[in-house]
Amino acid sequence: MMEITNFYGNLLYQTDSYPLVRDHLDKIANRMLEGMLENRDVVFREINNYHPDYLGQSIKKLKKLNLTINDCRTTIANEYGFKNWSEVEKLKDSYDQNFEKAINLLVNGDFKELKKLITSYPDLVTRTSKYGHKATLLIYTASNGVEMWRQKVPKNLPEITRFLIDQGADINATIYTYGGYFKTADLLATSTHPFETGIGAEMMKILNLES
Repeated sequence: MMEITNFYGNLLYQTDSYPLVRDHLDKIANRMLEGMLENRDVVFREINNYHPDYLGQSIKKLKKLNLTINDCRTTIANEYGFKNWSEVEKLKDSYDQNFEKAINLLVNGDFKELKKLITSYPDLVTRTSKYGHKATLLIYTASNGVEMWRQKVPKNLPEITRFLIDQGADINATIYTYGGYFKTADLLATSTHPFETGIGAEMMKILNLES
């Protein structure tokens, strides 16, 4: 995840610099194209994770193809939960800045500031992302099914997860990803990141006990 964050830099966080979500995603797609032309492995890794025509393809093989900006847009559309770039172009939504801030606090483990923000805006736990997957804050705790750079596992994620549930987060909320609808527990069960970090079992216990 750090590799992606380093490549895109502050662009990922500049949600307040674009009038519409689609404008921001287009800028990200163009940055991906720059990385592709620079032969950066990180963008080809995004492509083989999210481009429906190249899932699982080796980076070496992808680098030999004449990929274009349209391939970058297709990749970004799928990574951010849209079925295709046409859905992105039709999007007329602006960002929910408080929700975006809450996600960033969550995935970076800044529990103190996240609690303050949710105390000020309690409905954040029931709001959904403006991206195509429509994920809730709780779904982001699964570190799966959402944008790759946000699939992080802070050490205090179990504590954050309990707090979100206590504040009214819906454990049965679903997102459409990987060709179907999945709840947080479903996504967590197939996410490698929490288990590699050593908190996967605890996270599953929290979600199953609350279900």
